[in-house]
Amino acid sequence: MNKISQAGLNFIFCIQVLLIFLLFVEDRIMLPPWLQVAGRMHPLILHLPIGIMSFLVILILVQKQFEQALMHQVIHLGLLLTSISASLAALFGFFLSLQSDYGSTVLMRHKVGGVILSCLCYGVLLWHYTDKKRSVFFALGAISVIALIFTGHTGAVLTHGDNFLFAPVTSKEILTVENATVYQFAVQPILERKCFSCHNESKAKGGLIMTSPTAFAAGGDNGKPWVEGDPAASRMIKSFYLPISHDEHMPPDGKPQLTQLEISTLEAWIKSGADFEKKLHQLPEGDSLKFMVASLTEVQPVTQLANKYTFEAVSEDVIEKLNTPFRTVFPLYQNSPALQADFFVKKSFEIKALEELKAIQDQLVVLNLSKMPVADKDLSIIKSFKNLEYLNLNFSSIKGDGLAELKDSKNLKSVSLSGTGIDAKSLIPVLELSQLRDLFIWSTKVTEKEADSLSRMYPEVSIINSQFRDDAIIKLSKPILENEGLVKQGEEIVLKHAMPGAVIRYSLDGTDPDTLAGIIYDRSFKLNETTVLKARACKDRWYCSDVLEMTCFVEGIKPHHAELINAADPKYPGEGALSLFDGKKGYPDLLKEPSWLGYRNQPFIAGFTFEKARRISTIVLSFGKNIGSQSFPPEEVEVWAGKNADNLSLVKKVIGNQPKGYGPLKVEAVTLRLDPADYTYFKIVAKPVSRLPEWHNGRGEKGWIFIDEIFFY
Repeated sequence: MNKISQAGLNFIFCIQVLLIFLLFVEDRIMLPPWLQVAGRMHPLILHLPIGIMSFLVILILVQKQFEQALMHQVIHLGLLLTSISASLAALFGFFLSLQSDYGSTVLMRHKVGGVILSCLCYGVLLWHYTDKKRSVFFALGAISVIALIFTGHTGAVLTHGDNFLFAPVTSKEILTVENATVYQFAVQPILERKCFSCHNESKAKGGLIMTSPTAFAAGGDNGKPWVEGDPAASRMIKSFYLPISHDEHMPPDGKPQLTQLEISTLEAWIKSGADFEKKLHQLPEGDSLKFMVASLTEVQPVTQLANKYTFEAVSEDVIEKLNTPFRTVFPLYQNSPALQADFFVKKSFEIKALEELKAIQDQLVVLNLSKMPVADKDLSIIKSFKNLEYLNLNFSSIKGDGLAELKDSKNLKSVSLSGTGIDAKSLIPVLELSQLRDLFIWSTKVTEKEADSLSRMYPEVSIINSQFRDDAIIKLSKPILENEGLVKQGEEIVLKHAMPGAVIRYSLDGTDPDTLAGIIYDRSFKLNETTVLKARACKDRWYCSDVLEMTCFVEGIKPHHAELINAADPKYPGEGALSLFDGKKGYPDLLKEPSWLGYRNQPFIAGFTFEKARRISTIVLSFGKNIGSQSFPPEEVEVWAGKNADNLSLVKKVIGNQPKGYGPLKVEAVTLRLDPADYTYFKIVAKPVSRLPEWHNGRGEKGWIFIDEIFFY
């Protein structure tokens, strides 16, 4: 036993020394994969010291009931196991902390608490081993229990957020569409269920905090998670559609995934401008988010809905049988008897699939048949759903003749018939429904005059006919640049816009085009060198789009040989000098991909040799701008040139334009204009920012520069 104890004490002592050392050098640690695996074992080990320590407390309280010599050995063995498991939990937890993004303050408290707990457990074991004063032993034990509670609490805050324990009993205002913003009512509950556990003030993966609208809008290490008006280009939406095994898929595998309805709601919110303050009545008429908010009744608090539906629930087996690749059926909220059904893929729709919903005809509350080939004759099936409240028939084959079938649907609150063949007369049976509050009829045969007349006849119904209203003017989306990645010499630049009749104006001199300024785009054009392109789309009775700003990188003259005089940082080695001329443009949100060469502790220095003397007039250095990840423009760039590496003179020096605050992720360029001269060898020096500005979260630290391509013209 003594040999085991001594070996254990030595092992634990080594871990204590290692833990204290790691606390001071963690910024310099690059974890190998096998230690990353060890770090992920932290959740498996952390419960061992908690359980063993709890058992020891009970054992010490009742030890007088047992033979003392034997009890002394049992307690000593328990203390040994507690100390070993606490030490390993702290060490593995330290490794895990280097792999994830958590709130720095709470994380540091948890790490320091873990190290202190580990040292205290070692102290208790050592004191018991030397069999000294029992009062000191009990005092150390009591302090260890307090340290265990503190460390466990900070760990729970990291994992579940600040108010995890008391959240169920914390009183909240019941939100409705009348007293809440669209974000509070429809968007925030989705994020709370699926995203807040990893993106809160304590645990901010990727530096992104979603629990505060201000912090959410500011974005994380990769900038804002959305592009206003363009869900397809938004990182947040893209991450939902990635394969679940992909590292960037969100939520991660093993956590509750978003339903298609939840994703569609977030897409609609982003498309409408990602506004945190607007209420439902302030949305533009015809905005798709308006219907989504109305149909997404599951986002209401359970306390509000618990007593709303009194009909019986159907079994999970029934719901499971109704779910197919082209139809989903799900409860409006957890344990709700009320159900929603959504249909997908127009070509795969069969009327039989709608008839099968009669199995839940009493429970169906929301029915989404948007873009499905449902005809008037099929409305006789829908009328059997007597508790239906929200019906979406947008862009279906409805003509209006069969809407009278819905006259007995007394619970209908919202009907959407946009894009169908209905006329004003056919709407009367629907408008006479006693519970109806919203009727969507944009892009139909109903004229502005008829819509106004119906609104006067049925003032309690909001008739949304945005196609003919002045306040329905909306902003065009940005033009699209078809040229992706590197533009080849001689390749033409192509711009387009999805809106017929939209006029695109562009500029190549850095100025913003508008309805008067800029070149009208009427045909494709060529660029001879890397250029910043700005373009805007405009059309009568539409607001002009935001400015599209893109750096078009044009293929240059390749040198015969390139070398990195200063190697890139080991974390971001790229493919060495090959990354500078492989024609692969990097993405500013994926700085670890091979396209990028990262530098922080030393400048980027590379040499380039041409087979014969060249009169190079322009050199372009391409870099990644990701302010959240401390990737800034170069602080300074120098060009040295001459006949060879030993005979150089400084021919150009520029100071980089530094940002004044956080901004969007971009791939930008430093353009260096040279005086005419013939050179065979060039050396380029790019210095990273020596000290991050005061407004940055990492103020005072060194910045990074990430370089991928260099172009000679």
